[in-house]
Amino acid sequence: MSARRCGILLVLTLVVPAIGVAQTADGVADAGVVPPQLVGGAQATDGTSERERWHLDLTGGFFLEAWDLNRFQEQLVGAAIGLSRRMTPRWTLGVETSLLHVNQQPLGDVFLPALSVMLRWRALRFGDTSLYVEGGGGASYASNEVPNRGTRFNLVSQTGVGFSRALNPQIDLVGGLRWLHLSNNGLDGSARNPDIQALGLYVGWRLN
Repeated sequence: MSARRCGILLVLTLVVPAIGVAQTADGVADAGVVPPQLVGGAQATDGTSERERWHLDLTGGFFLEAWDLNRFQEQLVGAAIGLSRRMTPRWTLGVETSLLHVNQQPLGDVFLPALSVMLRWRALRFGDTSLYVEGGGGASYASNEVPNRGTRFNLVSQTGVGFSRALNPQIDLVGGLRWLHLSNNGLDGSARNPDIQALGLYVGWRLN
């Protein structure tokens, strides 16, 4: 075989596979194949999808006035609905609306709806379990004066620690310990500014 023919065969051997690879890549692109990281919706900058940034919490809780007691010791039980958005991998901001039944025997019981802005910071994570610190505040308007000698309108603040554990990609089990403070902050005069300072537990579900 002449040197000329050997050179032609060598060139064909090197060039033809390269052309085939390029055509295959173009075919994949033309077929609309999407890189794996883009499948399932737009991705956020921290690697989570936009859907995974939003959370809906459905919880129930119980509070017992623990210190700075007034004439009677109030007990509060009820439920809350919270809507939050993950702002960064560790910080989440949301709103929470709750309805509590306040037992203040021997006085009449009171229903206490409240709306609060809540901020949550994830402190630790172990596999599917996260531990976080949370806090926030808002306002309430009760069905009657609460606590005794107080007013219907009050300010509410809550702080606490909690956990979440993923049960599946859509549902987490959540729970925690909270401190609740309720008073009118002297808006109706110091003589009508009793407060409730209570410790409580809550548990429920987080929908992702």
